[in-house]
Amino acid sequence: MNFSLLNKLVGESNLGKSQIAELANMSRTTLDNALNGADVRVSTIETLAKVLGVRASVFFTEEECSEQSVLDKYVQEIERLKSLLNEQKKSAKVVVELDVTQDEFIKMGLKDKVIQILNRE
Repeated sequence: MNFSLLNKLVGESNLGKSQIAELANMSRTTLDNALNGADVRVSTIETLAKVLGVRASVFFTEEECSEQSVLDKYVQEIERLKSLLNEQKKSAKVVVELDVTQDEFIKMGLKDKVIQILNRE
């Protein structure tokens, strides 16, 4: 396992070790053991990866992750989230009020649509 990468990501995080341990729902001792190269469960590594915003698989490769590649991953994630937001902005919710009889409503082919019908008296 790539313990140096784990230490590097924890060190570069805006969170303190106590905060990381709390977010990962583990003791500070467990976090320290992981940072010092002790045998830890895969689930512990997966949880730490989630808190640190990386995939757990990066800790099981021998190649070091450069600062630029970490930044590139964050930039890609930001762009992905921006595109999701833009897609949501393109859709619009339209509310239509129709003053028709029930027969006219069915003839218009709106029987299976979700429409609020206001009965006027």
